[in-house]
Amino acid sequence: MSTELPMISVVVIGRNEGDRLIRCLESVKATSYPTEKIELIYVDSNSTDNSVSSAGDLGARVLESKAEPSTAAAARNLGFREAQYEIVQFLDGDTVLDGDWLRKGVEAIADASYACVFGSVMELEPQATIYNFWAHHDWHVTPGPAESCGGIAMFRRDVLGKAGGFDETLRAGEEPDLCHRITRDQGKSILCLDEPMVAHDIGMTRFSQYWARCARTGHAYAEVGGRNKGMHRWRSARWRNVAHAAAGPIAVVLSLGLRSWWPVAVWVGLLMIAIVRNALRLRGRVGSLRGALLYSFHHYLAKLPMAVGQFKYWLGLQ
Repeated sequence: MSTELPMISVVVIGRNEGDRLIRCLESVKATSYPTEKIELIYVDSNSTDNSVSSAGDLGARVLESKAEPSTAAAARNLGFREAQYEIVQFLDGDTVLDGDWLRKGVEAIADASYACVFGSVMELEPQATIYNFWAHHDWHVTPGPAESCGGIAMFRRDVLGKAGGFDETLRAGEEPDLCHRITRDQGKSILCLDEPMVAHDIGMTRFSQYWARCARTGHAYAEVGGRNKGMHRWRSARWRNVAHAAAGPIAVVLSLGLRSWWPVAVWVGLLMIAIVRNALRLRGRVGSLRGALLYSFHHYLAKLPMAVGQFKYWLGLQ
């Protein structure tokens, strides 16, 4: 019954999203959750397009973030602090909300032991480019208890307040940092539901965009993993990235020094074995061996820009 459902605040953040923002806001208004129980907030980060007026025309309460530098963390903080209701659903302006997600999320987060719940994210056009395909499978999280969420998730507002919100000094990785602080300091849990939550529109078409995305992830590993000693998986990932990225150049140097192609051949052979083993492990989830091989290749390719992002952070270049 709609009378039994709680009021909820949906906070959408964006910058120059254009028609994607309109599509996102319309998906919120089309949800099966009663519209009279939804407070729709749009937080704009210095857009130069018509985002502000479009959001207003669609009935959203518009807030303009003036934070410098403009970050997702600052926009989300402004949104939840201005929200009226205890349950806050965060969305990005390049997503489309699943029609039944709010009901499913509200049902799960009624358990007060959960600070945050989230569902599955998928790409709208996973086959459009190889980068879309990789991103589509990057979104996967195994349903059940989770260490952290992404930026698109449902939170309890009081938990966010006690944690001080997202860390606005972080360039990336603010969501895992927040989840770590919540689970460590408040004893709450994070839950991934086996339910569709949003479709995402990454729209990635160039290798430079892919490189920048991976380097940003590496920056997050270095900064967030470095400051949170309890994030063991993140801390160990930093050194795996460095080891994998360094292996190729070391093999080349050895080949030149020894005047032999064997070091490079051994490196290439070990890399191919690792890619195939990983692909066999992922084949069931990805759906085909060919797709799993392509996705596994991305696993190892991404470690180079990630390592570059880490070193830029460590050297104070970012």
